[in-house]
Order: sequence, then C-alpha cells, then structure tokens
Amino acid sequence: MTRYAPATGTPAQRTRPAKPSSLRYYQDGPPEHVDLARWRLTVTGLGVEDTALDWERVQAAPRLTENRRYVCVCNWSTRENWGGFLLADVLGLAGFDGATEGRYLRQTSIGTPEKGVYTSTVPLGDALERRALLIDRIDGAPLPLERGYPLRLLDFGLYAYKSVKGLARLEVTDVFELGEWEMRAGYTLDGQIRPKRYRFCDLGRHHFVERPGEVTEP
Repeated sequence: MTRYAPATGTPAQRTRPAKPSSLRYYQDGPPEHVDLARWRLTVTGLGVEDTALDWERVQAAPRLTENRRYVCVCNWSTRENWGGFLLADVLGLAGFDGATEGRYLRQTSIGTPEKGVYTSTVPLGDALERRALLIDRIDGAPLPLERGYPLRLLDFGLYAYKSVKGLARLEVTDVFELGEWEMRAGYTLDGQIRPKRYRFCDLGRHHFVERPGEVTEP
C-alpha cells in the first residue's frame, strides 16, 4: 500500500525573460553558485548504503549521451542531447540491492537558507525501466545553473516538474511524498506525460502526441 507524507520546504519560483520561461527558472532560488569541491550527492534509504558521492566519484560512473525529448506540463517540448549517467549506475555506486516493489525515489535539491529545498517523488521501478538519467551536460555543454547545475534527474516519461534541479539527495523510500507542484498547482501525482498537442520548440511547430509516457517522435 502506498503511504503518503506532506511536502517540506518553502521553495519559490524565479522566472527569467527567455522563452519558454520554464526552461530558465530554478525552483528554489537559485543559489548564487555551487562549489563542486564541497558538493555531495547523498544516496540513502531502503536497499542502499548511506553514501555521500563527491563530484569525482559521480563522474566515475559510465557516461552516456542520449537524444531524447523533454516535455513540460505547460504544453511545450524540446529534443536535446542529454549527457550524464543512468540512475541505475549512480544508485549502484551506493550498493543498490535492485529491489523496486513498493519503493519510490525522493529527490531533494541543494536549496538555499532563504528559500528552503525542492523535493519530488517518483516510482523507482518506473524510473529505472525508463532509463532515467542524472544529467550534467546538454548538447555537449555543461548544464547551466538555471537548468539544474551541477546534476539533475530526468525521467523522460514524466513531465519536467517531477525532476529536481540542483540535485543534492536521493532517498529510496516506501512513502510517496507530495511534491511542490502537486501541492501548489494541483498537478497530477504521477506526472505522466499525457496525450495532447504540444509546441515542439526545436521544430518550430505543434505536434499531437497520441500515447502517454515518453515522447519518442519526431
């Protein structure tokens, strides 16, 4: 049985003039900068060893680049080359036991003292099956701060609001916690991409998506 818990933290939006605006805001600040020498990705919870991965250790995971389509709940999408690491490989650095039944993945951002942190929870098994990525590069360039530097999880079967920018913590849990946008805007709990018409920004036109989940065309 799924158990629920209330969200924590008090993030606030910061919009920027570039369009689509959702491309260029950071849900909880953003912080002025991120010091990679001090940054850690904490992996904790069920079926893993409590681990604090520094940047060098994360970079030791097998690297890949995949061309996949990112979809925003605000009805736009873009296809880019995402560089980074499979979620499965990063969890493997913390000795993940591979069990997924009844488990979820809670993401937490770096946050700021003024704004708090941003969290989101997704089904762990689905994220692994969909080859969710922890990305640090877009089209060969380092991930910009406003798009989630230094690391962001992307599950391409879900709308982008389910993926935390400026990732600091991954927790394997048996509690499905309501995220900021479910609480603030009433977005769906599962975050699954829905069949409908989207603006494909990279193609400069609209396209009707006929199936739920990851958009693989065009």
